[in-house]
This record gives sequence, structure tokens and C-alpha cells, in this order.
Amino acid sequence: MTEPLSLETPQPEHAASLPPPLALLLERCRTLAARVADGELAFIDAIDMAYSAADWSGLVDRYGDDVVQLVLADAFIGCRR
Repeated sequence: MTEPLSLETPQPEHAASLPPPLALLLERCRTLAARVADGELAFIDAIDMAYSAADWSGLVDRYGDDVVQLVLADAFIGCRR
């Protein structure tokens, strides 16, 4: 069941306030972003992997596409392509 996005939805920059599955997604995405910054991985490939993992694990269905994309955006913000 999808948990609707609302004004009370925690913002991803506060990882401690995220539900554990989203906090883990944020941490893993930050790891991918670091690999992009180091030139080990292409930006688009990292984003695709992160979103695919979120979709496969049920996070998109549980929290909604907007929340998952917000977490990814927070992790990859400022990441040089």
C-alpha cells in the first residue's frame, strides 16, 4: 500500500528522520554518487541502478515515486556528471 506524500513526509536531508528503508536507500545512493564523482560509474547508470533497486525492493510501491525520487535527488545533488 502506498503511503501518500504529504507535508509531514520527512525530508531526505534528515536521514535520521527517514523510515529505515528510505534511510538505507539514501545511504546506498550516496555511495553510488561517490562512485560517480570518482569517475567509476556513469551518472545515468547510477541513477538507473538506484531507482531499479528501489522499485525491485518495493519502496516505490510503499512510499510512492515522488518520495523515492526525492531521496535519489538528495543523494545525487551536486554530483558532477
